Amino acid sequence: MAGCCGGTTCGIGRCFGHFSRRYTRRYERRGLEATQKQLVAGLEAIGFDGRSLLEIGCGVGYLHQHLLLRGAATAVGVDLAEAMLAEARSLAARQGLAERVRYVPGDFQVMAPELDTSDITLLDKVVCCYPDGLGLMAAAIGRTKQACALTLPRRHWFNRAAAHLGAWLFQIVGSGYRPFVHDPTAIDRQMRAAGFEPAFEARTMIWLTRIYRRAPVVPAAD
Repeated sequence: MAGCCGGTTCGIGRCFGHFSRRYTRRYERRGLEATQKQLVAGLEAIGFDGRSLLEIGCGVGYLHQHLLLRGAATAVGVDLAEAMLAEARSLAARQGLAERVRYVPGDFQVMAPELDTSDITLLDKVVCCYPDGLGLMAAAIGRTKQACALTLPRRHWFNRAAAHLGAWLFQIVGSGYRPFVHDPTAIDRQMRAAGFEPAFEARTMIWLTRIYRRAPVVPAAD
């Protein structure tokens, strides 16, 4: 299986891997974050019962595990940080989900061709970690049968300023990680061109949550 491709993506794994246990403790205390509750609400509206899930940048796994406990069939979680996946496996085992979920370490954008397609793909606060946001989305689209659910930063001045400041701070401390604020309009055009249509949208001050569903194929007229 392909591993980390170096540069920024390796920096992602090292940066977030340090906080894996903290993410688990936070979930055990507070449950899902506000944007994740939005994703779940949107997926409930379009239906995820009995569906297979692929979560890119799954972290410690509680989002797709939450969906598995509520009717999804199986899940594959991909993450750059081995420490995150260790926590995810432990959390899955404690919830009786170990037989329904598989965890794969590495850079999804590199390894996507090696993975099976899934009904629903999840990208919760992941696009903002990749320098090539459209490339990541293209890889995700290629592995998605029915719906793609994502959360990414809104493209306003505050987020752009925070990303520039964050990039500077990470450079100062010697980290290869950099945050990005990609254009949601460009991603929307990409999804529509690939045959998906908007099915759900919600916002917070910082984040934009969107779910795209594959548009039905209209039979050609005789």
